[in-house]
Amino acid sequence: MKSGIAANLALLAAVVALGSFVYFKPRGDEPREHALSALKPESVTTIRIERNGNEAIVLNRKEDAWFITAPLSVRADPFLVQRVLAFLRATATHRLAATELQRFDLERPRLRVAIDGESFGFGIVNEVSREQYVLAGGAVYTIDPRYGTALPASPEELISRQLFAPGESPVRIEIGNFTVAQGGGKWTATPAPVDVSQDDLARWVDEWRRAVALRVSPYGKDKPQGEIRVELGNGTRLTLGIIGRAPEFVLVRPDQQLQYHFLAESAKRLLSPPAAARDEPTGKK
Repeated sequence: MKSGIAANLALLAAVVALGSFVYFKPRGDEPREHALSALKPESVTTIRIERNGNEAIVLNRKEDAWFITAPLSVRADPFLVQRVLAFLRATATHRLAATELQRFDLERPRLRVAIDGESFGFGIVNEVSREQYVLAGGAVYTIDPRYGTALPASPEELISRQLFAPGESPVRIEIGNFTVAQGGGKWTATPAPVDVSQDDLARWVDEWRRAVALRVSPYGKDKPQGEIRVELGNGTRLTLGIIGRAPEFVLVRPDQQLQYHFLAESAKRLLSPPAAARDEPTGKK
């Protein structure tokens, strides 16, 4: 009987001791989320991306627009730049001491990013946890590898696919023997089309202003098959070259040394004179 009581008391003491350990154990043993950086994507002004064997990609923000300044000098796609900066908001479940960096392929990182002077090195992906090791601020963090895959290998991946920049508004477009121009507060077309309204003309010019290519590539020096003369609202005059109409509609901006690749059907809308908008039939009789 006494031995049973003693056993129960010993078990109770063990339970109390275990409960005390759980209650008083250091908080540092619990999983935590660690921020890689205090930088805010919306306040960043300079980005430098370096990959072994590739030229460094440098981006700079001027007012509200992003530009690639090396090794090219062109407009950058703001959405894609935000994808690059997304890792600044990433949180890590583990923060390790920056020792034995060769284990993480961080002794000489193959991919390095500098943002406003703050450096980040991207190492290997852990095959078990599927997390990538990142060296930042004197520590090693583990984050989702999707942030690393969003970093471009070439500057072409970041070029804006918009034919015209947000501040470039065409006020005159001349294609072959017809012209659409703005003057005196209204749009005019020469030769004057039949049954075409001001809204029709404005809609056609707006298609040009909003034109977004499928992809952009460096100008290959192909001889243009035709020309499109454009005057912008700020007085700038551009000459766009028509490189081809099929299987892709390709325009070149010599001022940027870039080719813009569109679907072939885009040529029919953009290169044809403005036509009156017609209501589509809602059903068959």
